[in-house]
Amino acid sequence: MNARTWLVRLYPRSWRERYGDEFEALLEECLHSPLDVLDVALGALDAHLGFTHETNWRLMNMVNKLRTTTLIVFTAYIGFIIAGFSLIGLVDDSPAAQLMKTDTVLSSVWMTIAVASGITLLAVVAGGLPLAVSVIRKAFTTSRRMLRLLLVPVYAFLAIVIYSLFMASLAFGWLHLPGVVQIVSPDNFPIGNRILLGGLMLVFILGAIASIIAVWKAITGLDENEADIKDAGRFNSPKIYQYTFALAIVTGLGMLVMLAGTLVFGWLANSALPEWFTSNQGLLLTGTSLSYGATVTIMILSTAAAFFGLFRGLSARKAA
Repeated sequence: MNARTWLVRLYPRSWRERYGDEFEALLEECLHSPLDVLDVALGALDAHLGFTHETNWRLMNMVNKLRTTTLIVFTAYIGFIIAGFSLIGLVDDSPAAQLMKTDTVLSSVWMTIAVASGITLLAVVAGGLPLAVSVIRKAFTTSRRMLRLLLVPVYAFLAIVIYSLFMASLAFGWLHLPGVVQIVSPDNFPIGNRILLGGLMLVFILGAIASIIAVWKAITGLDENEADIKDAGRFNSPKIYQYTFALAIVTGLGMLVMLAGTLVFGWLANSALPEWFTSNQGLLLTGTSLSYGATVTIMILSTAAAFFGLFRGLSARKAA
């Protein structure tokens, strides 16, 4: 069995019976690199997740890729947001925060990151709204399974709220745990407090992962026909993903601007405050440079994933 045949076999049987011969002929012309193999594998994943719209192969392929692209970009954005929270935690109450009060260049870079963050958030909300309307409508009318999937983000949010209230009760002295103090400082940060804070980060990350998987399954579980998305306004199936793809581009560009701003901010802060970067004022009192490096690494990986999805979507639009 050659590589092309193996890749075709990744797709569902019903899909292969309809498009297999045409798709294998296309692979003979277009399969040139490992990225092409990854692209085909992602297409197989999307096909297994429930594309049922009756249409021609090229239009189906475009919608498949645009849908997966949207999910890849918005998933990458969640990863980027996690890194963004760590950046805020690193800078908050730090010497860099004090320096921004007098250093206009440093404060301008931080403001650029904040503005890009706001625009990107609006793009994500606007891009996800039509899909959210479709998913919610189906969840409350025809699909109990989809309703269960929609409850996953709610449960994740409640878990964060409950954990945060537990930490607040310790901070205010309403509850007491051995090895945990009410007020921490760089000179007094016991292991118990570090474990609690690390637990909050873990709950947030696991909740985000579970929510992403649930939303991904819910969106890909939509029946791709006009009746299922009529509440999304004037969009039919291909158009709704072209619309979300346009906002996914804005999201990717916003992530790129925030990444560039974070790199410039780190360079300026390190030049002005080298002692801060060599201290242990990072998250959980780890090294500042280590915490900043981990943040930037997550941002780079998230941005790279988003742009991989965007290039994949652009290729699908050109081929359609």
